[in-house]
Amino acid sequence: MECLDFDRFLSEKRREYVQVTVLGKPYRVCREIPALVPLLLARAGEDGDRAQLGRALLRTGDVLFGRKIMDDFARQGLSANDLTALVERTINLICGAEQDGETLDDAGRPLEGEGKK
Repeated sequence: MECLDFDRFLSEKRREYVQVTVLGKPYRVCREIPALVPLLLARAGEDGDRAQLGRALLRTGDVLFGRKIMDDFARQGLSANDLTALVERTINLICGAEQDGETLDDAGRPLEGEGKK
């Protein structure tokens, strides 16, 4: 009987990160978009409700940066539009459409030959 050990596959994956600077502080964000992100956005887009899509983008920020960090951004004066733009641009950076930031390894060092993306 053949068996797929997907847990092993996951444990052997090399994680890469991008660096995003917000309000003068650098943050490491995993370069691989968590599965929850497209699920949230697809479900929000089903109804075509812009408010629901905005909420989904803000929840996506919680997934990418962490809820505490997103709350800190809001306390420091970023608006809902700013947070939405941050999430959209971070997703673009991860997908290669944004040119700011760097690809980092697990230790936070730029990947060889990568430099600025």
